[in-house]
Amino acid sequence: MRINDTKYGFYSYQNQQNRSNIENNVKKSNSSSEVKISSLGREISQAMKSEQAERLNRVEELKKQISNGNYHVDSSKIADKLIGFWKNNSI
Repeated sequence: MRINDTKYGFYSYQNQQNRSNIENNVKKSNSSSEVKISSLGREISQAMKSEQAERLNRVEELKKQISNGNYHVDSSKIADKLIGFWKNNSI
């Protein structure tokens, strides 16, 4: 078997190396980016944190009620929610 053009394989390898070097340089330059959060973004973040704290308190309260046997489910509220859900999602 005779291979006539040996340069072709070398150039494709060299091109691949060049592409790899360019991609690495782009990744390095992008890693020094800064992220700035607006005041509205900070307000939203604070609101979410307070909602999470309220939710955790509610969950703890429910856990205590369940463990003490004081938690009761209002079946009519559940039925109303289910009916509303099925009415809104029916085809």
